[in-house]
Amino acid sequence: MSKKKKSKKTNFKDVQKVLEQQQPEKNNTLIFGGILLAISSIGLLIFVLS
Repeated sequence: MSKKKKSKKTNFKDVQKVLEQQQPEKNNTLIFGGILLAISSIGLLIFVLS
């Protein structure tokens, strides 16, 4: 006879709160990375064209 294990259900509100807490850090990192990439691309373009 096989024993059935009860799966623990995660609460959707708890998951949503965790995601809301982590999201601003990711957004700041992505914005900073995008700006840095844009500045370096423009600098390389000016260097190549001159």
